[in-house]
Amino acid sequence: MGAWGTAIFSDDLAADIKGDFRDLIGDGLSGPEAVDRLTADYREALEDEHEAAVFWIALAAIQWKLGRLDDRTRQNALDVIGRGTDLSRWDDPKDLKAREKVLKELKIQLLSPQPETKKVPRRIRSDNQWAVGEVVAFRLLSGKWTLLRTIGHHADKGGRSAICELLDSSTREVPPVDVINRLPVRREVTARGISQFLFQEPRKKVDKARVVRIGVLSQPAQKPGGYTALVWPFVDRLMKKLFGLE
Repeated sequence: MGAWGTAIFSDDLAADIKGDFRDLIGDGLSGPEAVDRLTADYREALEDEHEAAVFWIALAAIQWKLGRLDDRTRQNALDVIGRGTDLSRWDDPKDLKAREKVLKELKIQLLSPQPETKKVPRRIRSDNQWAVGEVVAFRLLSGKWTLLRTIGHHADKGGRSAICELLDSSTREVPPVDVINRLPVRREVTARGISQFLFQEPRKKVDKARVVRIGVLSQPAQKPGGYTALVWPFVDRLMKKLFGLE
């Protein structure tokens, strides 16, 4: 983990804390319950004084913004700011000065009345149920169909998504099973030759209609590894860029 700037959330750990706290509140946990969950999940980070400083500063900042700042988090954040623990991470004088300003402003904020409690919507998570080996038809913008074959799944905080390989097919009609079973895997048109990708299922009704489970199972040509990601709303652009399909 590392920082790419001096702002509160210009840091991998801080950004994770922000996202995780929002997700926990969106899932229905109370503020204290969310803090308990986070302190358990980030137990190892909290054992390091510098990461602990980032943790409490980030948590206090997002809590205040959402009108959910609790006394425990406020006090921990004020303590690490007061001790200057976070500032010891910054070697460049310019960055150090900028971070000092950020923390000074945050301290003033944490000691001021927070805004009214904001509602946090529940994150919609993917829950892909395609079987390994299942072939799924995907309609391109041209109206032609190409075929994705599931070779595995990837699960993270955003849910469960299919890892697919692209079969070398682009036709007006979905081909019959015997043809599908003979199709080779299509590789990326560039020198990298990527041949598998994480496919995030669409959420818009018009895009969902373009993804059709055709009830065909066939043996995957490869195991998951070294895949890229095709995420909406960029799937069509990436299909064209990576595989020359449109």
